[in-house]
Amino acid sequence: MKFVNLLLLAQVALPLPSTMGRHMSNVSRQQYRDAVEKMLADYRAAGPIETKQRKYRSVLIGHGWCAEVHRLAEVVLHLIDRGNRHETLILLRTMVETTLSLHWLSQKGDAGALGVLAEGGRLNRAAAEDMKKAFSVPQELLDAIKGESVEKTDESEIFRKFQAQCDEVDPKRELYSVYRYLCGYAHPSWTGASAFIEWTTEPPSLRSEPKEGGAAVVEATVAMCLVWAGRAYDEMINGKPRKQLLRSVAKELGLRAALPLIN
Repeated sequence: MKFVNLLLLAQVALPLPSTMGRHMSNVSRQQYRDAVEKMLADYRAAGPIETKQRKYRSVLIGHGWCAEVHRLAEVVLHLIDRGNRHETLILLRTMVETTLSLHWLSQKGDAGALGVLAEGGRLNRAAAEDMKKAFSVPQELLDAIKGESVEKTDESEIFRKFQAQCDEVDPKRELYSVYRYLCGYAHPSWTGASAFIEWTTEPPSLRSEPKEGGAAVVEATVAMCLVWAGRAYDEMINGKPRKQLLRSVAKELGLRAALPLIN
């Protein structure tokens, strides 16, 4: 079996300039970090958002996803400061996925929210059926799950497959390729294992600390997620309170101000 050093892939897989922005190679890691901390501080300082919006259900879901992206970004910074840069790649995968789903939801509005709820109901019912076979699940819990809406829609089918969401936003699948690469760190795979193998020796030796590889672009990827998740949610609420700040940060970093609109 011929082993391939996937660290070479990490050099080209993240980021993808044609989709994500221009002149990013001129931005230092510290500049990305400063921008991330600036956006996190602005998000924390923002007051409570009124839930009385035109697209009520999508705003509720979008709020939760946007909050999750920002909280994960804070955890990523803590891990970097503790010397666990390699482990942040697992969280980046969730951040990228949530950011893209949030953008998709902002474009789909209430129909997208209904699709998310329907898919959630389907997953809960499937889990309940599995648990019944192995555990003594309280009947009231089963009844509550069975009472959830599971009506299948076009949007619920798209939300069910993350790749389908990406295709609507980015038909060239550049963003999806980033997600797939990060999955190699989130799941047991050759990608994650290879970070702990030293190929410069003969025979290859084992490392106790991972090579940096894809982790070299952690701050850049976090910054992208915060800009794009923030803009997607901002477009869903009255007044777009963070639009100016996020557009300014994107310009400083050479990033797209927002992900492409869905046709």
